[in-house]
Amino acid sequence: MSDVVMGYKQSTFPKKLAAISGFALLVLVILPFFVGSFQLSLISKLLLFGTLAVSLDLVWGFTGILSFAHGIFFTLGGYAAAYYLKLNLSAAKNTYGGELPDFMVWNGLTELPWFIAPLKYFPIALLAVVGVPALFAYITGSFMFRSKVSGVYITIITLALSSALTTFFVSQQAYTGGTNGITDVSKLSVFGLEIPPIGIYFLILAYTVFVLALGWWLTQSNFGLILRSINENENRIAFLGYDVAQYKIFIWTLSAALAGIAGGLFVPLNRFISPVYLAVAFGTQVVIWVAIGGRGTLVGPLIAAMLLGQVQNSAEKVTQDWQLIVGVLLLVVVLFIPNGLMSLLPKQFSLANLSKPKPLPTPDAAVPVAPEAMQPEPAQRSS
Repeated sequence: MSDVVMGYKQSTFPKKLAAISGFALLVLVILPFFVGSFQLSLISKLLLFGTLAVSLDLVWGFTGILSFAHGIFFTLGGYAAAYYLKLNLSAAKNTYGGELPDFMVWNGLTELPWFIAPLKYFPIALLAVVGVPALFAYITGSFMFRSKVSGVYITIITLALSSALTTFFVSQQAYTGGTNGITDVSKLSVFGLEIPPIGIYFLILAYTVFVLALGWWLTQSNFGLILRSINENENRIAFLGYDVAQYKIFIWTLSAALAGIAGGLFVPLNRFISPVYLAVAFGTQVVIWVAIGGRGTLVGPLIAAMLLGQVQNSAEKVTQDWQLIVGVLLLVVVLFIPNGLMSLLPKQFSLANLSKPKPLPTPDAAVPVAPEAMQPEPAQRSS
């Protein structure tokens, strides 16, 4: 079972894809020096959305768990970063000239809530960016997967969670900023030095490379083979002795942590976060990126998120009905390219390429037979 699980085996290292990825990385490294500030900010945002799509691909594309909750993880990480940056905004730059955030003053608070005050310190805020979405995912995942909830019911639960948390964050205006969210946060700084937009871009680019490398390493390992096998036939994997729920909880929690970090990097880039990223609409967008790019390909969702983001940006200049254009693209992909855009490329260009050999033999057929035993017995001489 170490090399073959459910008929899958590890593929060789995709050298051609590695060369193309290296060239693409080189382009992204030199790109900031040839584009304006708006395009730089847009590309940075699309890279973050791409990493968010990759985190969903680990859950949906490889493990078969369709989730609309990744906007939740993204937003939880974003709020943790936003509290840190807002609390470290100087009193002179605050609306009311004090340390208390403006939206708290508007709602009658006179001191920081005890559960928000520690986020003023960078180590705690950094831990919260990763830990809050991961903890939320672990709790919800333990409930779903230990209860053996599967299929469309998981999708319904994630939709319900998204709707419920959106309503909750909007209603708690004194603590979350309500519909407006947390805006006008301070710029990200290290040792008192502000990080310029190009520095944030390279930080985001490095994180994108890290997520892709981690995703490739995981999916090419035996752990990744088990995830694909769970997607193929969950009951058979359980029969072979694997704790399916434990694997699902782990990848669900890891995916949430990756999404939370993406949300944490989104805040210093755009200097705000709001409940709009909790809503079902944004969670659906993430699902669309994965579907169009190609489930189980890792790089496909990243490319789809960046392409559709550019399409949206161009379409908004022409018409307000840009969502119609995205809908038509999704319809075309579903009807004519059901496995996503990456399926149009040869298999050796797939970042998560797994070859599928012949089906596993039955236990009886798996018993090795000595070559001598396959020879016909000599005819017995008659006396």
